Amino acid sequence: MKKLFLASAIALFATVSAQEYKPAAGDVTVDLGVSGGLGNTSIGLADGGAAFKVRYFKTDKLAYRFTMVLANNSDTDNSVTNVVSKDNDFALGLGFGAEKHFTGTDRLSPYVGGDIMIGYASQSSKSTFTPTSGTAVVSEVKGPNTFGAGVRGVFGADYYFAKRVFLGVEAGLSLMYSSEGDTTTSLTGSPDVTVKGGSNFNISPSVVTGIRIGYAF
Repeated sequence: MKKLFLASAIALFATVSAQEYKPAAGDVTVDLGVSGGLGNTSIGLADGGAAFKVRYFKTDKLAYRFTMVLANNSDTDNSVTNVVSKDNDFALGLGFGAEKHFTGTDRLSPYVGGDIMIGYASQSSKSTFTPTSGTAVVSEVKGPNTFGAGVRGVFGADYYFAKRVFLGVEAGLSLMYSSEGDTTTSLTGSPDVTVKGGSNFNISPSVVTGIRIGYAF
């Protein structure tokens, strides 16, 4: 009887010890990408953006996930006399999916999962030359804008280095369809020139957010 009681106490302590660090059913985790790639490069997400993920743990081993990558860059160059150049890039990627977590250790939580993904990216550039006399000359390129959709399988792990606080890493393989819009070039005094876009389908590896840091609520 004493042995049975001791075994039950040890099992209970191990469960409590594990849950002290890792999330359980009903918990929500939020994490941010702190280095590495952003989103899925197959849908043309730009560098220099922000990536985050939210998960809801339906059970201790099953979590639903939402991911978002956002990049918005705008640069102005005045280094050339009488010329102002501006570049604008925007990208948004969204993912919806689930994760299956394995036992791991008290602090390590490995998992596999999958996402349904959509993404949009746009770009434009404009250069204005203003002579000391006469009319300004403006050249501008708009596009191509890109839309992507597909699925991605992922594998990763979270390590809880403190209570409810973790570092994570994730990678995967994606199947993506992307559609590229037209590119229009305009120049003062000349007719616009438009190049038609196209579409493609590819399979590619992807780093989701490189290293992430997160917290379990």
